[in-house]
Amino acid sequence: MIKDQSEMMQKDHAARAIVSVAGIVVFAMFCLMVQLGHQKWNEQTTLTAAFESCMEIAPFKSSQQSISSKTTLNAENLQAHYDEFNHLFDATGLPPIWDGQKLVAWKEYHQESIKIAEQCHQSLGIADPQKELRGSYSKPVWDPGSEIWQTR
Repeated sequence: MIKDQSEMMQKDHAARAIVSVAGIVVFAMFCLMVQLGHQKWNEQTTLTAAFESCMEIAPFKSSQQSISSKTTLNAENLQAHYDEFNHLFDATGLPPIWDGQKLVAWKEYHQESIKIAEQCHQSLGIADPQKELRGSYSKPVWDPGSEIWQTR
């Protein structure tokens, strides 16, 4: 009887030790994953900030400051602009942009900017901007290798 109790206690201690070790291993793996995720997040943040700085020379960055849509658009031709917007959107799948005088297809408006984005990707060593960047610059429209820019 004492021998049975001793064996049961040993088995109980062994089971607790195994569960404890497994818990420690799972916790350590969780901490490692959190640390690696945090590192990746910081790398993306730093790379995105560097890319945004590089993109400051893109034409679209300065053109928006000179556009005053309030003085150019008027209520009389608003329906025509709305219809043109819908037509361009349906044709391209991307929203057109007001350039100060007229609505322009997104790809046409950003032709020079996407070339600058490509140069920035090369200079920063960005191979897959949709995975390496964050925010709006991680979208396919800012990836020169995406289907949007490959189809003409």
